[in-house]
Amino acid sequence: MSLRSRLTTAFLVVVLGPVLVGAVFVAAIMSHLAESREARLADSAAATVDSTLGTICERIQASAAAVALNHRSGDEENAAEMARLVVDRHVVDGIVFSGLEAAGSVEAEGVGAEAPRGAWIDCGAEIAVAPEEPIVALASQALVANPDGSVSVFTAFRVVDRNFLASVAVAADADLILQDGRARPLSVGGGDAGSWDATDVFLPLRIGTASTDLTPMYWTLTAMVTVSAICAVALASWLSRSTTRPLAELSAAAERVADGDLDARVPVHGRDEVAQLALSFNRMTAQTQTYVQALTASRDQMRGQLGWLGQTLTATLDLDRILEVILDTAMITTNAEAGLIMLVDVADAEQLLQRAGEGALGTGGPVTIRLGEGIIGSIAASGAPAHGRIVDGRFGEWSRSPAEPDARTIVAVPFSGRHVPVEPEHPGMRRAMSEDESGAVDAEDRGVLGVLVLYDRVASLDFDQGDVETLKTFAGQAAVAVENVLLHRQAQRLSLTDPLTGLWNYRFMQTSLRREAERARRYQRPSAVLAIDLDRFKTVNDTYGHPVGDQVLVELARRITSQIREVDLAFRHGGEEFTVLLPETDAVGGAAVAERLGRACADRPFKVNDAEGGRELRVTVSVGIAVLGEHADTAAGVLAAADEALYEAKAAGRDTWRIAAD
Repeated sequence: MSLRSRLTTAFLVVVLGPVLVGAVFVAAIMSHLAESREARLADSAAATVDSTLGTICERIQASAAAVALNHRSGDEENAAEMARLVVDRHVVDGIVFSGLEAAGSVEAEGVGAEAPRGAWIDCGAEIAVAPEEPIVALASQALVANPDGSVSVFTAFRVVDRNFLASVAVAADADLILQDGRARPLSVGGGDAGSWDATDVFLPLRIGTASTDLTPMYWTLTAMVTVSAICAVALASWLSRSTTRPLAELSAAAERVADGDLDARVPVHGRDEVAQLALSFNRMTAQTQTYVQALTASRDQMRGQLGWLGQTLTATLDLDRILEVILDTAMITTNAEAGLIMLVDVADAEQLLQRAGEGALGTGGPVTIRLGEGIIGSIAASGAPAHGRIVDGRFGEWSRSPAEPDARTIVAVPFSGRHVPVEPEHPGMRRAMSEDESGAVDAEDRGVLGVLVLYDRVASLDFDQGDVETLKTFAGQAAVAVENVLLHRQAQRLSLTDPLTGLWNYRFMQTSLRREAERARRYQRPSAVLAIDLDRFKTVNDTYGHPVGDQVLVELARRITSQIREVDLAFRHGGEEFTVLLPETDAVGGAAVAERLGRACADRPFKVNDAEGGRELRVTVSVGIAVLGEHADTAAGVLAAADEALYEAKAAGRDTWRIAAD
C-alpha cells in the first residue's frame, strides 16, 4: 500500500468517522425529541379539551341557576328576561322551563334553540349513554320548589354538533371525533393527526394531535453526510497528493543527481518542512555543481583570463578597462566572490577612490575611503599585504569603515608605481582635457599608489599566503598598466602643447577650432576667437635678447590664462602671436575679454631678468575679434577674420582691439 493510499485512508477515517457518528447521534436525538414533543402535544390537547368543556359546563350550570334564582324570587318575567339574555349572549343555546308535580310533569316551555332529540349529557353527572344513542346536547338543570307544592325545572343546554366540536377543536388545536352511537362519527379536523388520545370527562372524545415528520431531517442528514464524504475524499486526495508529490520530486531529483545530472532541481511548493528540505537539496546541488564546474573549468578559465589580460594590456590604453580585467582575472584565480581596485584620488593624495569593482559589494556606490581609515585605508597606508577573517567588523586591530563592503574574509595587496617626471603643467592645459585625463596627469606627478582587495573566497574558505603571492603579481601588473597609460598620456599631451609657454600648440588649435565650428553650425551658438599679438616685440628681442623675449612670452601666456574661463582655450599660434577660443561667447563678450586682457598687460609692467639684473618692461597687446557663425563658418575663415581685425587694431595705434567687419 503506497504512502498516498495510507494518507488518504487515515484522513477519511479521521474526518468521516466523527461525521457519521454525529449524524447517527443527531438522528437519535431528533427522533426522541419528536416523540417527546408528540406526547406533550397530546397531553396538552386533552387537558385543553377537558378545560374547555368544563368551562362550557360551568357557564351552562350558571345560566340555569341564574334563571332559577330569578324565578324563586317570584318574578317570572325577570326569569324569562334572564333566560333570553343568556341565550342572546350565546352563553347557552337554549333554556327549557317545565313544572314537576307529584303526579307527573307539566308540559315544557323554552327560550332559544329548540331542544334537540337525542341523548343529553348532564354536566354534573357521569356519562351514561348507550353507544347506539347519539349525544346531542350538554345540559344542566336547576330545580325550584313553588309555594303550591310544585317544582319548576330550568334546563340550560348547548347543542353538541359540528360547530360546537369545531370551537373546542380550535381552542385545543387538535382534531376531535365524538365517540357516540352515531353510525358515522361526528368529527372535526383535517384527519392528518399523527397521534391520538381519548377523554370521557364530559364527552367521549378522541383527540388527535399533529406529529413531527422527521423524513426531511433524515434526507438532510443523508445529503450532508454524502457531501461531507465527497469533500473529504477530494480533500484527502489533494492532501495526500500535495504531501507525496514533493517527496516524489525529491526522490526523482536525487536519482538524477546520483546519475551525474547536477542540473537537477526540486520544485519548491510552499514554506513547510518539505519545502525547506527541497530548498536545502537545491542549495546543496547548486553548490556541488559550482564546485565541480570550478574544478573542471579552472584550467580553461585561467588560460582564457591570461590570454584576455595579455590582449587587453596590448590593445587598449583605457585604464579602467585594464583594471577591470586585472581584477576579474585575480578573482577567478583566487576564487573570490568580490573585489576592488582602489587608486589615490587625483585631488587629494590622502584619499583612495574605487576604479574597478566586481561582485556583490553591497556598498550602494563606488567606495571612497581615506588613507589610514578602515581596513582598506590602513592596509594601503601600511604598504604591507594582509589576509584573514573579518570578525564583528574588525580585522586585527583595524575596524571596518561604513564605506567598505561587509565581508567575511579579505586579502589586500598595496602597490605603488615608479615616479614619472613630467614638465610643469600649464594651468590652461587642463581645460582642454577630459576629467579622467586631467586626473591622470595629477596622479603621475605624485606617483601611483593603490591597493588590490578581494573578499569572501568561494565556499567560505580563508585566503592563504598563496593568494597573497598571486595578488602581488596582479598588483604589479596594475601598477605597470597605470604607468603605461600615464606615459602615453604624457607623450600625447606634449605633442599638443607649446614647450615654452605650456599653452596648446598650433596643431591642437586647428583641431579645436574645427570642432568648435562644427558645434556652432549644429547648435547655432556663437564662439568668439581672439587673435593676440605683442606690440613691438621685435624691439624687445633686438634690445634685450631672445631670453628676455621668451620671459615676456611666458608671462603673457600666464596673464592670458588668468583672464579667461575654465572652458576657454588659449593657444600659441607662433612667435609672439596667440589665439584664444571663447565657446558660447558673442562679439560683445569677446570685446569684454579683449579689454580686460589689454588692461592686464598695460597696467602692470613685465618683470624680466637679463645679464644686467632684473628690469621691468612696458608691454602692450593688440587684439582682433571674430565670431564663428557671424564673421565666418569655418576654422580658417574665422582665423582670417580675426587676423584682419588684428591688423586694424595695429593700424589704429596698437594697445587696442577691433572686431572684424560683418
